[in-house]
Amino acid sequence: MGKSIFQKYAARQVRKNQNKQRTKRFVNLKEAKSVHVLMAANQLTPIETEQFYKQVYAVADLFQNMPCKLYITVCVRKMPVESKRFGVEVFDFKQVKCLSKKPKPPVVQTFTEKKVDILINLTPFVSYPIEHLAAVSDASLKVAIKLEDRPFAYDLQLQIDDIEQNASKNLKALLFYLEKIQSK
Repeated sequence: MGKSIFQKYAARQVRKNQNKQRTKRFVNLKEAKSVHVLMAANQLTPIETEQFYKQVYAVADLFQNMPCKLYITVCVRKMPVESKRFGVEVFDFKQVKCLSKKPKPPVVQTFTEKKVDILINLTPFVSYPIEHLAAVSDASLKVAIKLEDRPFAYDLQLQIDDIEQNASKNLKALLFYLEKIQSK
């Protein structure tokens, strides 16, 4: 199925706003001082919302014993009642521009203030607000699950057979490669 005009426009805006000033380099997980994980969810029922946030905190738990600082940013269609939890920035589509799907300046500013070595996009579908944040990031290494429709190329994309599986399993697969690949 072809992309709609709005999807093509949003993808073009992502590519246009891509950070071309960043210093690209491979960062081994052991060398990383900070990691930023991006996640998104479509329209969720209350039960699905609870399951989604369990996945978000399972991702946070994976970093408990690692020496790096973890940031998590989540984009949801509609802000859940219990949206403010520790260590997780949540924004919804009220904080996103209508046509371009670009997050509004306060969201982008909060995101770019966090300087990170590795950016990981765990979203199993193309979420243009998340893609915009990934594009403007100055992270040395940008990693994502491989999808055909991504508006720009990440530094490392991992092909996962069952991308609909939970986020912590996808993250474990990505972390395996970030631990094993040597930068020298």
